[in-house]
Amino acid sequence: MSSWRRIGEGSADRMILAVDFDSTARPEAGFRTFAGLAKFAGEIWLTTQPDAAEREFLSAEAYLDFWSARPEGRIEALVGFCVGCVFLPALADAIEQAQGSRPALLLIDPEPVVTASIYRDFKNTVEAMGILSEDERAAAVAEAQSVCETAGDDFDSAAVGVVKLYETTAGTAFDRLGLDEETSEDLLGLFRSYVSYLHAAAALKPEQGWAACVALTSAQSSPGAPHAASERSFPIGTEHMLADERVAEAARDVFEER
Repeated sequence: MSSWRRIGEGSADRMILAVDFDSTARPEAGFRTFAGLAKFAGEIWLTTQPDAAEREFLSAEAYLDFWSARPEGRIEALVGFCVGCVFLPALADAIEQAQGSRPALLLIDPEPVVTASIYRDFKNTVEAMGILSEDERAAAVAEAQSVCETAGDDFDSAAVGVVKLYETTAGTAFDRLGLDEETSEDLLGLFRSYVSYLHAAAALKPEQGWAACVALTSAQSSPGAPHAASERSFPIGTEHMLADERVAEAARDVFEER
């Protein structure tokens, strides 16, 4: 199934759908690790991303429509990580209409999308490009900050500017690394797809839908946690949340309450 990928074996009568931007390039642990720790009785499926997002920004409706081709079986719960949590309420609405019961929602470090989100992610990505000089990296980061500050609350404007800047900055790095055109375009497409994912999430207002949810958060908490019904915090960084047995156990408790 192109819209979802099974990452945890179990009974199809009790499924969990996980929403996240899955990439081997990111520093944070992912739901594949989480699936091995959770030991949930049902299957766990993870979102994939639409191919078109590598070329253009897609709407929230386009993502929800893409993910509507869900695996067959009863969906017990939805779990999101970071920005993935933004999509959960709307996804739950569609599932409730289709199966007649609403899945439980679990938020892990929920984060609404703001302009600062794309600046932070650009900064982290560029600072890891050791092939560029320190001055080149600093200049690119400063320009991204200027783009985002000028855009203010206009996320679309910030996204367009940051993607163009990334194409230039990363293009220089890829040339120095000797990457061929196909590989370079694949990596640029991955970044465009990620920004499209943020762009779609920025159009949604999930706070009301989060009001009855449990939020599991890292030591720094998260911007979306105050909107949840309850919060349980863990003394670890967000990058370790999906690789921590305590988090997995707490998540399993929420799932099993169903």
